[in-house]
Amino acid sequence: MNIKIAEQISDALNAYNLLNIELTPEMVLEKAENYIYLVDSQENLIGAVKYTKINWYLGTIAHLTILPEHRKKGNGYGLLKKAEDRARENNLGVLQATIIEDNVPSIRCFEKIGYGKVNCFLNIKTERKIYIYQKILTPC
Repeated sequence: MNIKIAEQISDALNAYNLLNIELTPEMVLEKAENYIYLVDSQENLIGAVKYTKINWYLGTIAHLTILPEHRKKGNGYGLLKKAEDRARENNLGVLQATIIEDNVPSIRCFEKIGYGKVNCFLNIKTERKIYIYQKILTPC
């Protein structure tokens, strides 16, 4: 990842996700190995997602973002599938994501490829309901 892509990812996340802190390109570059992204032939961002391995069996997906002009074209599903591929490469059994209750496009995207809502909690700072979605990658 280069600085141009890191800037585009931080700009997109700050514009379209309700983050608790504003991301800088430097913060994105610091965790570059965790970001999965799509760019066009001119290195213009299409979308990005953050994947993190938590422990031996669990990974998280955070901040799935597709720029508005690239939505409803399968890019969100593509990024989630790439995150799942990375998790399988790491021999993880479960992927988990949190989604704000009124983020209907993200909920639909995750549910369409097999994630299920397993619980809900209240973010005390924002007073928003947060849904927990999981997908079992290696079922028994």
